[in-house]
Amino acid sequence: MKAAPANIIQTAFDGLVRARDQADIASQRIAAGPREAEDLMLLKSSGRAFKANAAVLDVAKGMHDRLLDIFA
Repeated sequence: MKAAPANIIQTAFDGLVRARDQADIASQRIAAGPREAEDLMLLKSSGRAFKANAAVLDVAKGMHDRLLDIFA
């Protein structure tokens, strides 16, 4: 069993990696043919997951920057 991520940045990064891996699998299956609806849905959902995790990273950066401003 994999250990739980230590912080929000690691969680988001792990999500980016998972989304990339899913997109790679789906795109390889699509390229190999024939196209299956499941593969197209996996490719679309991995794109959404990637965007969501990138947004989490953006929010974490904003929180970090704000915290630095408070202590400055």
